[in-house]
Amino acid sequence: MDTDNWFDVCFTLQEGFGKVKLNRKWNFIDNKGNFLSSTWFDYCYDFFEGFGAVEVNGKFIHIDNKGNFLSDVWFDYCYEFHEGFAAVKLDGKYNHIGNKGNFLSDVWFDKCYNFCEGFAVVKLDGKYNHICCDGKLLSDVWFDDCDAFEEGFAVVVLNNKRNFIGKDGKYLSDVWFDYCDWFKDEFSRVRLGKKLFYIDKEGSLHEYR
Repeated sequence: MDTDNWFDVCFTLQEGFGKVKLNRKWNFIDNKGNFLSSTWFDYCYDFFEGFGAVEVNGKFIHIDNKGNFLSDVWFDYCYEFHEGFAAVKLDGKYNHIGNKGNFLSDVWFDKCYNFCEGFAVVKLDGKYNHICCDGKLLSDVWFDDCDAFEEGFAVVVLNNKRNFIGKDGKYLSDVWFDYCDWFKDEFSRVRLGKKLFYIDKEGSLHEYR
């Protein structure tokens, strides 16, 4: 072991590293007692998909399991990795950073959310869209709201009506509903006026019982 220290705080190891606090500073320690970094940080965040965020003087960056920083940029905030990307905040704008240190988009958004099933919701000028892992937007339409993907479809809202969008960018139904639930076990509940239906993944409506 590289350390015989007793720490002020210890956390459970996650992805092979645990957060430790000593004299008001933080580091990661592995299962052999080695510190991940020669730098002690103001705070450390848990590892996800091979990276943990660290904080110094109110700025954030991701560190990998070799102790290397992912980026040359220190951000206003770093979020955890999901499906190979993490949202980062800089100067009030958001982007996704990949696990190679690349930014996903040339556009910096008003908000970026976690990836789920290959897509993440992004917000710009009060409207929402989905971005793919290749940096392309799913739809030419910016919606009033978007949900994350679930079982291959995501609920989108436009002019107070709702529909499902698929990963091909096509709407599931020609009908826009007053309410759409998430898909579960191949079906979702939808509402037209006061009447409820089930909708399947082919876009067919079925009587609600």
